[in-house]
Amino acid sequence: MSRVTIEDIVSMRKTEINETIMKKPLRELKREIKDLKEPPSFLRALEGNRAALIYEYKRASPSAGEISLKSLSEMMELFMEFADAVSVLTERSHFNGGIEYLREASEYEIPVMMKDFLVHEYQIYQARAAGAASVLLIPEVYPDLEAGIETCRELSMEPLVECRSAIDIYRAIEAGAEVIGVNNRNLEDFTVDLERTRALAPLVPDEVILVSESGVMGPEDAEILLNYGADALLIGTAVMSSPEPRELLEEIAEVAALCKPGRKRYGGDEFFEQFA
Repeated sequence: MSRVTIEDIVSMRKTEINETIMKKPLRELKREIKDLKEPPSFLRALEGNRAALIYEYKRASPSAGEISLKSLSEMMELFMEFADAVSVLTERSHFNGGIEYLREASEYEIPVMMKDFLVHEYQIYQARAAGAASVLLIPEVYPDLEAGIETCRELSMEPLVECRSAIDIYRAIEAGAEVIGVNNRNLEDFTVDLERTRALAPLVPDEVILVSESGVMGPEDAEILLNYGADALLIGTAVMSSPEPRELLEEIAEVAALCKPGRKRYGGDEFFEQFA
């Protein structure tokens, strides 16, 4: 069986979105959105005097296979106690997600982000129609990053722009991103290296919120990434797969409470070249 690549997933999402648009044109989504109340602010949820925590409802992934069969309602009850915002996987074929999970999660009084491979502006409207406060935008995947950010803000959402390299970060800053994520996972082979956050954190301006994504398996990892300068952490697999998720959430919360947002970005030239 051949290994799934990000190119495979993106190609499939383009086909799926084109089929969805044929069934439900953008003008219909826009009509639905007009009657919706504004979502809670994703940006404000990540600002504060301690590190912010974004927990993710993630049922499966290409690298781990099936992660959890825990219900959304079960996890949302926990997330409401410990999370500042919630990320929901909506890609179905490789992550066993769905827009229905996003819609259900948005009924809780907490900002919700649609985590998917966005390849068309239609998906931004789709997220807003489902109650999202944010979406994930990947510079090398989304066709026009600046336009995508502008569309999000027109719809009262603030995107998380996910970066994997110095070039991605420069593009995100140039496009006006206010929330930048550094993905510690290599999307080519799905390995994780926390040093990616250490290497790229110094490139993120102090006024921009830095979210470190992937690789937090416990409080020790959380402390490492926050000390590297992350303002927030996005955590999915560890919590979803844990037999005692409440205990893990409590341990991570203790670390976050002691860490103010990372205004001093730690890094080193020795790590930079491998991620540039």
